[in-house]
Amino acid sequence: MSIENFPLAWRWTSEAYTVLPPEILQGLHPVAAEIAMELLAKAPNTLGPDALTHENSDRDTTRKWLRELPVTASEVTLVWNQETALNLPWSTFVSYWSDFCYPSSDDVAIFIGTHCDLLLWHHYEVFEFKTGAF
Repeated sequence: MSIENFPLAWRWTSEAYTVLPPEILQGLHPVAAEIAMELLAKAPNTLGPDALTHENSDRDTTRKWLRELPVTASEVTLVWNQETALNLPWSTFVSYWSDFCYPSSDDVAIFIGTHCDLLLWHHYEVFEFKTGAF
């Protein structure tokens, strides 16, 4: 599937929301539903008391928090539900995080690198991060 056919493409291609630069759109790669389902089954609802947490106060503060996480992987996989997942560069996610994680509607599991580290976005505007989550 191309990004144009991805169910959430309107978020990054519609002037009513955000139009990402073409070079950024080229780095967004839809993931097969089977893989999305497999990954989502591994993701817990919360990462527990030893996770790093951040409440979104504004986009720039949250972007800074994301940049400071101990992430060395260059790629991440975002999973919204059992049928909707996307691979993209970590740097793209950090720069445009609010275009991937909507408040009030999205719960997103962000699998980092080899899927050992996990970042969760909760619709109530809280991120949780844990290294070695699996």
